Amino acid sequence: MTELIGKRELNKARKRAEIVRVATHLFLAQGYAATSMSAIADKLGGSKATLWAHFSSKEDLFSAVIDLQVGAFSRDVDEVLTMQTFSLPALRRASLRFIDCLLRENSVRLYRLIMSEGERFPEIKEMFYARGPVKLRCRIADFFATRFDEGHTRRLTQITMSAVTGYRSDVLLRPSKATNAEHEAFVDDMLASIAWPAMKDEVPTP
Repeated sequence: MTELIGKRELNKARKRAEIVRVATHLFLAQGYAATSMSAIADKLGGSKATLWAHFSSKEDLFSAVIDLQVGAFSRDVDEVLTMQTFSLPALRRASLRFIDCLLRENSVRLYRLIMSEGERFPEIKEMFYARGPVKLRCRIADFFATRFDEGHTRRLTQITMSAVTGYRSDVLLRPSKATNAEHEAFVDDMLASIAWPAMKDEVPTP
């Protein structure tokens, strides 16, 4: 009986993952408004009842799509931040990884979707912000907090987030694709331009 329940839950999880995969493709290709639950069900080739059994609404399904994209993004950024104490080389690596993640195809398409349809559907903008930028901001703040006090941590987090996401917007508006060398030059200029405060574990000068 336990084995039967286990297989049933596994099949349920697989079906849910398939739904999210198909929905991701349709949402990012067509937009939020133009993608209906019926269209997703048709693409899946199953009954609409199966889709509704897993997700109670289009908003609910879209939240799962966001979680999937943000989850992959977070894992990549965490790879260079986990167990790291603040240092400029560590921040440089994290910033370059952050830019790489922001400019990946699905990240760009999701960002454009939110920006183009977020005013009409404020719920998706709020959903994206809470699941994406807020979590990333907290992760970066934790990194700065290993060496700076609360006030400086808050300021440095804001500067870093604003600079990197602003760079992403600038790159997306360019007629030609930015190179890795340009990404590195931007990060180096960003780090050189910040007025770094004293670190909380430095020994004061007598």
